[in-house]
Amino acid sequence: MFHQLPDTGKTPLFIMLDGTWPEARKMFRKSPYLDSLPILSLSIEALSRYQLREASLAGQQCTAEIAVALLEQAGDNVAAQTLNHHFEHFRKSYLAGKPHHPADRSENTR
Repeated sequence: MFHQLPDTGKTPLFIMLDGTWPEARKMFRKSPYLDSLPILSLSIEALSRYQLREASLAGQQCTAEIAVALLEQAGDNVAAQTLNHHFEHFRKSYLAGKPHHPADRSENTR
């Protein structure tokens, strides 16, 4: 398991398993072709901004947030910022359509 990307001189290719933690574990176990690939462990200190559903554990991030962190670690800051912008737009638009859910919790605490 890596905690940072190895410097191979090649553009990294990421395979991300998108699902709940139990679903992702099941996909990983049922995909033996992934066994030979390196696993990258990320330490993300920022709280998730997802808010579309509750995380089962504190510190969990949604797939888009993980992808942004991976792109940043790979040094592709333009792609990371672009994805983050699209994620924010999607998140706010989705939450705005939910009458029982404020569009952004931080905006309501001012």
